[in-house]
Amino acid sequence: MAKTLEMTFTTEQGKKALMRVNNVKDNVTKEEVATLMNTILSKNIFSTSSGDLKAIVSASITDKNITQLEVK
Repeated sequence: MAKTLEMTFTTEQGKKALMRVNNVKDNVTKEEVATLMNTILSKNIFSTSSGDLKAIVSASITDKNITQLEVK
């Protein structure tokens, strides 16, 4: 099962920007995610077409199960 962390921020122009991190560990905590998101904002290391990231909106982890079907 693959887990993906999705982090949503607002930009300087008030638009939403989504960042995804694949293969997140099973026991990641909300505190770790909050620390990561705050670090991204404080270091200002990403920019988008609608400006720099300015505020945290939300975060979620998605589980994805893939079942391969043999159809040959």
